[in-house]
Amino acid sequence: MTSDPRSEAIRDSSHTVYVGPSRLGKEIREQVHFLIVESGAHAGLRVLLSAPALRIGREAPCEIVLRDPGISRAHCRIERRFDSIVVTDLGSTNGSFIDGQQAVGTTMFPVGSTLEIGQHVIRHAFGTRQEFEESLRLEQELQEARRYVEALLPAPWTEGPVRTEWLMLPSAKLGGDVLGYHMLDPQRCAIYLVDVSGHGARAAMHGVSIVNVLRHRALPNVDFSRPADVLHGLNAMFAMEAHADMYFTIWYGIYDAGGRTLRYSSGGHHPAFLVGAGDRMQRLITPNVPLGTVPDFAFADAETTVPPGSRLYLFSDGAFELQRPDGSESSLTDFVAHLTTGRIAGLAETRRLHDVSMEMQGRNTFDDDYSILVVEID
Repeated sequence: MTSDPRSEAIRDSSHTVYVGPSRLGKEIREQVHFLIVESGAHAGLRVLLSAPALRIGREAPCEIVLRDPGISRAHCRIERRFDSIVVTDLGSTNGSFIDGQQAVGTTMFPVGSTLEIGQHVIRHAFGTRQEFEESLRLEQELQEARRYVEALLPAPWTEGPVRTEWLMLPSAKLGGDVLGYHMLDPQRCAIYLVDVSGHGARAAMHGVSIVNVLRHRALPNVDFSRPADVLHGLNAMFAMEAHADMYFTIWYGIYDAGGRTLRYSSGGHHPAFLVGAGDRMQRLITPNVPLGTVPDFAFADAETTVPPGSRLYLFSDGAFELQRPDGSESSLTDFVAHLTTGRIAGLAETRRLHDVSMEMQGRNTFDDDYSILVVEID
């Protein structure tokens, strides 16, 4: 932050930073420009543009520091010019983009527009100081809700015969994707991914309810080692008419290490994929409806053998239903082709596939919730 004694730099639990000359005596109705970081590692950061100019970069002495390898040390400068805001790229390696167009020289940054640098998307907002303060309060509440959702997600399993890694990126502050895995007994583990209809807080809280039921095995008279029974119980508990017309898709499987079998059931969800030796790939799907949509549906499950050295891939449709730069939409087939090719030593498989998705759509942000779970089985 700046060392000017006339300025203020205040950080609170909502990750808010005020930068610029002190305005504590101004009226709450004062009109102000501010930045909202909408995605990236610093999502939720808000910056009041009360200084004449601010630099954004990867490290100090930039006034706004975003820890992002795609951002240069001194990436760009944001300035107030009368009643307007402009952006000047400072010779960054990867460029600065306003509403998808590269900023060359000094470029206008209109209210409501977005600035993309590295993995971060920053929106220019304008309103009263009261609106700014209210947005801070709302952001803090959303951050607290997001921390609660994240606390329910399991830590990666990094040792043993079954290892896991996952990546979840909600399209909004909160998303409707949840995933999990846990041991049922010393031989068997449950593995699942849920995609709730819609986005935002309502979908997130519905997902929390579902994952808590699975974690605590809170379905009466249900054998959690039988996937079809689990989906039947969830379908009855989360009927659409009792949950504001929300429904969800799910893939739920039980891996039995003793017999090297994987029993699974999918409810309206696209396949999971099991990749074995020689990159032999199996599609794992059952012909069931999305959960909550059809009362008393007779869910089916299936079983397969898991060869040593296999990888199980579960993901939401946000990983492959992507709009390409030419306006066409990518498909499941396009994405799945990368499961057996292009692995990079030392790079997490979830991160590699995230990069694949970004390359397919030609930009760094996603319109839908993005979730991938990879399970390696010795």
